Amino acid sequence: MSPNLRLLLGALLLFPLALLAQKKGRANAPMEMSQLPVVPSLPDAFPQVVGTQAFGPVYKFTKEDAVLEAAKGISAMGSRVLKINAVSGQQMTPYLAMPFTHYVLWYRSNNEWTKGFTPELRRREYNAMYMFAKDLLTRYDTAGKTFFLGHWEGDWYLLPDKDVKKDASPELVAAMIEWLALRQKAVDDARSEVPYAKCRLYTYAEVNRVRDAMKDGRRRMVNAVLPKVNVDFVSYSAYDCQLLPAEEVRATLDYVNSQIAAKPGLPARRVFIGECGLSWKACDADGAKHDQRNREILAKFLSWKPLLVLFWQYYNNEVVDGQQVGFWLVDDKNKKTPLHATLTALFAAQEEAAKELRGRTRRLPGYEDMAAFSENWLNTKAPR
Repeated sequence: MSPNLRLLLGALLLFPLALLAQKKGRANAPMEMSQLPVVPSLPDAFPQVVGTQAFGPVYKFTKEDAVLEAAKGISAMGSRVLKINAVSGQQMTPYLAMPFTHYVLWYRSNNEWTKGFTPELRRREYNAMYMFAKDLLTRYDTAGKTFFLGHWEGDWYLLPDKDVKKDASPELVAAMIEWLALRQKAVDDARSEVPYAKCRLYTYAEVNRVRDAMKDGRRRMVNAVLPKVNVDFVSYSAYDCQLLPAEEVRATLDYVNSQIAAKPGLPARRVFIGECGLSWKACDADGAKHDQRNREILAKFLSWKPLLVLFWQYYNNEVVDGQQVGFWLVDDKNKKTPLHATLTALFAAQEEAAKELRGRTRRLPGYEDMAAFSENWLNTKAPR
């Protein structure tokens, strides 16, 4: 083992390593993410925590669908995590064939409900969520995988004109509460009616204007909706806090987490980072600066020990005045950025650390352990 890896493993082992098997007799108590049951079909799988995603790429380099092409690139980096927009079980088939262990999915992420949540729309929403959840729970190719079903930045549904000086209207808040409650019920019903053990499936809701509520007292999703719903997890599209000092970032995540009620069988900390990162343009098209600043952002979020921190994204999706904004790990000329190299090296280091740890302890790292390892690696051992 290299001296650097030994040092990192030593830091990782400072964190308690719980067995991945769920403890008997505690079915109704909150548990740490590292105690979620191991899936026998993937005994070597561990939570990677850091990942990226693919939405609306504005370029590609093969004849394949652009998102599928990007997903293959993400997998080639060594990533175990994928976030994409899901349309149907059939559309998911090629993605499920890839060696990802965690899938974060936008599903039916639209604003139809904001125009009036009619009985027919409620029926369609429930049926679609129920059938999609049931499909994932019963497919042979989902063995060993964990799914999170949710939606895009919810505060923009509540603020359709994106005027952050306004409060969300009581009518839209009430409609969102009903929408999320219905989606949760559909997934709960699917999980209760389908005997499953080979995969895990959860819901999430995504907030994106947290600081408006936390610092300015505005009516936002985090304080007006989350306390009234029973979602499994909360995703935070965290651009409004990512440049703050680490202490303030952690305080913001604590605030989000305080708005959701405890759920039996789930951890006390249920917030993850669904989006973060600075674009190439925001870093003056300087690869070294882009790498450095984004490593700092990822490390700040990891210091809170969330179960996921997802960089936006693999291929760019934004063009302004004919120019690529550069939310990318691979640019429009098919050139990999320094940050691509950093994350690829991190994934390799994670694999080696998990292998060494299992060899010593017969245990794999949990979410908190891998978050701690990754934070330390990004701060001290990442390529410069």
